[in-house]
Amino acid sequence: MKALRILIAVLLIVPAFSAWGSENNMGEVLVVLKTPAGMSLTEESLKSGRVRQYIDLTSEEAGAKVISIFDSLSLTNKEGHIFVFMSSDTKTSEELVSSLKEDPNVVSASPNRKVRMMKHAR
Repeated sequence: MKALRILIAVLLIVPAFSAWGSENNMGEVLVVLKTPAGMSLTEESLKSGRVRQYIDLTSEEAGAKVISIFDSLSLTNKEGHIFVFMSSDTKTSEELVSSLKEDPNVVSASPNRKVRMMKHAR
């Protein structure tokens, strides 16, 4: 649960910094997926099997590829959500988010943003 709170905090804080000169990484998104009924999350199912096939299919349908699955976060949250980092060579982050949000199994999708700290003027 602590890991879920940290991810949610990061997802809420990062967009707030975007006003200070951050830029979008082309085609990179953070995605939260529902676990389909009848599938259980285990370390093994996230690496191979039906759950992994479901994750790969979701990313392919959106025009992306899976870069990373956040196993610990996915396995410890009580809602049964799967946390994934996806990337596309052909779509911008905004286009990818738009495609993913059309999928009813996507809980949330947001662009992965670079954040730069402002230099303190002396």
